[in-house]
Amino acid sequence: MTTHPQDPAVVGSFAIQGRLGRGAMGAVYLARSPGGRLVAVKVVRDELAGDSAFRARFAREIDAARKVSGAFTAAVVDADPDADRPWLATEYLPGPTLQKAIETSGPLAPAGVQALASGLAEALMAIHASGVVHRDLKPSNIVLTGNGPRVIDFGIARALEEASLTATGMVIGTPGYLSPEQITGTGIGPGSDLFALGAVLVFAASGRGPFATGSPASMLHRIVNEQPRIPPLPGPLHDVVRRCLARDPAQRPTPMEILHLLGSPAPTALLNPPTIPLPPPAPTRVLPHPQTQRHPQTQGRPRTQASPQPQLVGASFATSRARPAVFAAITTFVGLGFIPSDPRVQAHPALATLYGLISLTAFYFAIRHWILVLRPKVVLRLSPQGLTVIRAYREATIPWYGVSRLHVGGDSKRPWLIAWLEPPYQNQLPVSHRRHHGGLRIYPIAHGATHTHRRTQVNELRAALNWYAGHLHDNSY
Repeated sequence: MTTHPQDPAVVGSFAIQGRLGRGAMGAVYLARSPGGRLVAVKVVRDELAGDSAFRARFAREIDAARKVSGAFTAAVVDADPDADRPWLATEYLPGPTLQKAIETSGPLAPAGVQALASGLAEALMAIHASGVVHRDLKPSNIVLTGNGPRVIDFGIARALEEASLTATGMVIGTPGYLSPEQITGTGIGPGSDLFALGAVLVFAASGRGPFATGSPASMLHRIVNEQPRIPPLPGPLHDVVRRCLARDPAQRPTPMEILHLLGSPAPTALLNPPTIPLPPPAPTRVLPHPQTQRHPQTQGRPRTQASPQPQLVGASFATSRARPAVFAAITTFVGLGFIPSDPRVQAHPALATLYGLISLTAFYFAIRHWILVLRPKVVLRLSPQGLTVIRAYREATIPWYGVSRLHVGGDSKRPWLIAWLEPPYQNQLPVSHRRHHGGLRIYPIAHGATHTHRRTQVNELRAALNWYAGHLHDNSY
């Protein structure tokens, strides 16, 4: 959990404890009610707060969301659509999202997928019975709690979607989980949520969506025009997923049909979520300015003296020069060996030209690998407090509230972790100040390594970013 100097101390009657993340609607905070109850407070961003039509739609969707009840949804606690910045408070659900759980621990077992399917079907039944269509059901909107999966952010996507349509002509949603009718703009209804449910179950069972990955445009094209890729699933679960992913909404099952087809799930834990330390009750808090704070790395996660758990050290990544050094030595040796200095070779112009081309090519690759060898070693550490970069005996730590965005981008053969930092921190990291669309390239990801090793480190880094800074990680391609 992070904090930011501009975070409010109080929203309505709720005392803000820290920032949980940021979504399409605005910032999300962990807060306590006057009686000590934990809630998640979503505060609308400024540009939406100034839209009177959005406020009206937001109020209508809140009224509809209040009617939703059920064991697998997050209940609306309070809201104020007429505030300077409209806000919505819902029940706080401790536990990781399905997205983070799969990226951290891998796909669920078949019994876990069936329990997830039954829980989500019951949640959609409660949502649809109240006249609400979720419109953005996806792994990051599903929280895995000790009592099963819970759906969040239902009922709000419609207000956001209409505002986005008015402003940009685009539809709110996540590529890979949008139904064909949402993409084409025809007849959005409860069946759209069932299509998303099928995609979510494929992701839970395999770690990949049914329409692979890629640019948003390519994924949307595949959803409308191609058949989904469904992994082998046991018994009726495969048929449920296949029917949910039908292009025709009329062919998709209802939540009640899914529950009848699957029957009662076996008692099984979807996940053993890590214990998340919660802040102590506090009616107010003071957020020091980052320039005057002596130890910013401790902010946002108060210490508890009675905690039996060791302090988290986070995830660590480091560049390696072993493989580039081997290739640099080999190509240098080849380049020197093919220099056409032998008189017998020089006597044949064609052979001398061939030797010269081989030598130049070898020296070209030798130079490229020597550059990687001579580049200073870089160590990247991600922790609950922030990110640390060590380069050439220089070290700096940036707290998460000093980071505005993180993205893995650049050339696929030489990817970088790119960070967009808040103004006080933009020149504090010991990195090259080469820019990438306004961001800093702070860590070269497995440059000079094999494709398999590079892909593995990219996946491990993405998982760590989602775990420690999911609200900052832009995982678009």
